[in-house]
Amino acid sequence: MVFNISPAKRIEGIDKNVWIEFTTLAAEHKAVNLGQGFPDFSPPTYLKEILSKLVVNGDEMMNQYTRGF
Repeated sequence: MVFNISPAKRIEGIDKNVWIEFTTLAAEHKAVNLGQGFPDFSPPTYLKEILSKLVVNGDEMMNQYTRGF
């Protein structure tokens, strides 16, 4: 079965977004890309402790969402 699918007209010309930047940089630096999805392993203890402190101290900027266009 062949599908003729093309992007919506409203996104023509938009070829950059934060996900493209994350993926490109992660590949370039051989880093773990946490920009999309969730890891399938537990983070190190020191990182969990730091994140716990950030959450407890009420850092409102702490979330999993990126800025929109």
